[in-house]
Amino acid sequence: MYQALYRKYRPKTLEEVGGQETIVKILNNSIQNKKINHAYLFTGPRGTGKTSVAKIFAQMVNCENLEDNKPCGKCISCTQKNNSDIIEIDAASNNGVDEIRELRNKVNLVPSYGKYKVYIIDEVHMLTTGAFNALLKTLEEPPKHIIFILATTDPHKIPATILSRCQRLDFKKISEQSIINKLKLIAKEEKIKIEEEALIEIARLSDGGMRDSIGMLDQAISYTEGKIIVKDIHSINGTITTQDLKELISLLQEKEIEKIFKKLDFYNECGKNFVKLTEEIIFFMRNILIFKEAPEYFKENSSNIKIYKEISEKIKIKEIIKDIEIFSKSLNEMRLTNNPKLLLEIAMIKIIDKEEKHQEEKIYKEEKKKQKISQEIKEDVKDEEKQPEHPINQEKLNKLKEIRINNTLAKFNKKEVNAIKEKIEILNNYLLNSDYSKYASIILDGILKAASDEYLIFVYKNERLANLFNENILNIEATLKQILAKKYKVVATDKESWEIIKNDFNSRKKAYKYTEEDIKIEEIYKNKATLNEFDEFKEMIEYK
Repeated sequence: MYQALYRKYRPKTLEEVGGQETIVKILNNSIQNKKINHAYLFTGPRGTGKTSVAKIFAQMVNCENLEDNKPCGKCISCTQKNNSDIIEIDAASNNGVDEIRELRNKVNLVPSYGKYKVYIIDEVHMLTTGAFNALLKTLEEPPKHIIFILATTDPHKIPATILSRCQRLDFKKISEQSIINKLKLIAKEEKIKIEEEALIEIARLSDGGMRDSIGMLDQAISYTEGKIIVKDIHSINGTITTQDLKELISLLQEKEIEKIFKKLDFYNECGKNFVKLTEEIIFFMRNILIFKEAPEYFKENSSNIKIYKEISEKIKIKEIIKDIEIFSKSLNEMRLTNNPKLLLEIAMIKIIDKEEKHQEEKIYKEEKKKQKISQEIKEDVKDEEKQPEHPINQEKLNKLKEIRINNTLAKFNKKEVNAIKEKIEILNNYLLNSDYSKYASIILDGILKAASDEYLIFVYKNERLANLFNENILNIEATLKQILAKKYKVVATDKESWEIIKNDFNSRKKAYKYTEEDIKIEEIYKNKATLNEFDEFKEMIEYK
């Protein structure tokens, strides 16, 4: 009967355990110095050697002729196939109070062959609360001939009372090089033909798990009739090659959404795993990011340097980071759905839509900047000569400003400021709309500095811009009502004046008390032109 490779090549001595040098040294020294603990907790990712080390250690402590910290393989303890002194318990299926009570009743029995009875409890985090409580007393004061080895991938699920009574040994993920060395040894023993790049890919995809890597090799042997190549590894794992990833990311940069969808459909027909595919996309983009920042990092991996170089020249660091964030968010959602392909397609659309929107905003901002500079030059030249398009009663406007600033600060609400600031950003979407652009632009040129449940204060860098805001208060209030779904009374002041107001407010030099407005907006304007313009604008936005 065929024996799986991970069972056939399971370590028989601690020296054969790869990638866990620290733990091997601790256990060897504890046996050599005769300082064996009564309870150990082996924690770490799956496939890193916890159970294998537990079995080897159990054999070592009972070996009668231990030489160089290796079981002799000749004594009665080493030669027994079903050694009654080494008891393995699967906590996943024996997790109740009754099973642990039965264990407690048997711990007083002396070993049959060796010096110790070793209880190996695998997946110990699966025990119930009652079972942990039943185990606690035995674990606290066990007989001298008992050793407990608890193994788990989730130590945070184990009660602190149990953890504190064990010597904890943390198994780390095994390095890719250690996995490659082990796979080469197995390939040589089994006379398997496999290319170096395929070994590297197995080691990377196994994510530090030796058992997973050997299992992947075993699967590749069954899948391939001749020499195992890197493409075979991706076929059995549901992932794609680095070259395929490059093509997919290139299509994303070129915004070829139709071609992207066709590729994803093809991968779906080939049975690709879209969760793993997304993980590979994120890993590939991470490599591009590192290549842009530290190309020397990849000097040993010459096979992919050319690919990373080609794609890195077409994409900026900020874009890579944003794309990784979008894919990572989608990946978390994919693990909870039965249609991960759809979520990957949505992620692709989001990235393309984000880039197109970014380009439109960039072009518009540049154009707006040019127009603004040109306008400011004209206005600065004719500033003294220029009169308001619609004359206003400056005395009454100044009084209205004073009342509104006073009333805002009398009921100042910082939370309201932050909430409204976020909503005002929506006005960026109205800048290209001819009906709203004028007033949206005026609002966005300033900064919201204070707010209450009724009033808003905007601050501008100079008096001219603040006056422009105040001359259009009616239409600005109408615009904000559409965005905020609430009517606010607004006012603007320049930066220099605001600093004085702010210092008075913070130092409590002035007491701000709410007063009713006794000025009508109609009284500020000297003719009906502005009021007519407001009526037309109001009617237009309400109709929309």
